[in-house]
Amino acid sequence: MKDPILSLVEEAIMSLGRGDVGGARSAMAVAVAQDRSLEAVADAIAFATAELETDGEVSPSAWNALTDACPAELRGVVEAWR
Repeated sequence: MKDPILSLVEEAIMSLGRGDVGGARSAMAVAVAQDRSLEAVADAIAFATAELETDGEVSPSAWNALTDACPAELRGVVEAWR
């Protein structure tokens, strides 16, 4: 069975890839509330969603920061949505 917290992070990443700022922020907020060790991922999601709002896209550097912050098992998800 998949870890429910990692599923929330995955949903945040997928929402980011779809351009859904609210969905990304919401899923990540729930995940980090349950596991504070994900704060670096939350920061990377926040940076990327801010870019989406201001620039209409996520920059390669924001995707790279998210990849670096993510747990190893979710790095492939980031790469698939970048």
